[in-house]
Amino acid sequence: MGAATARRPAAHVGARSGVALLPAAAAALSLSSAIAHLGVTEAHFQEWWAYGAFFLGCAAAQALFAALILWRPRDWPAVLGIVGNLAVIAMYVYSRTNGPPLGPHEGVPEDPGLYDLVTTAGELALVVVLLRMLGERAGRWTMRLVLLFAVMLWAAKATGFLA
Repeated sequence: MGAATARRPAAHVGARSGVALLPAAAAALSLSSAIAHLGVTEAHFQEWWAYGAFFLGCAAAQALFAALILWRPRDWPAVLGIVGNLAVIAMYVYSRTNGPPLGPHEGVPEDPGLYDLVTTAGELALVVVLLRMLGERAGRWTMRLVLLFAVMLWAAKATGFLA
């Protein structure tokens, strides 16, 4: 009789290493950001309707993403979440360095506050969790895109596009 090798099922290995918890962590981080954006929507509507709409749209997208990543913890939703959250983070950085690109406060940089810094840190943590969820091939391509995004931000800063 041949020697049997004991192999753990992938689900057991993933659960043991914490990989199975990544979709739940991603959903919690996304829902946290959604709640934060919803919490400031009214104040932004008072400044200008488009500011309020932006925050309401972010809140809705992040809440829907939380459900999606629990329902379909696959590569394509993870990539979608990475791109979406990096876009929100980029807008945050831009509004704190150059001011909003449109509206009554166009070109007037906003001061960063604790609330928005914590929210942005949560969004960065979400990007890291989503990167960990990706398969090897999708992870490589997505990481290349994230690095390209970082280089573009650096180039924008070096050329004076970002103050």
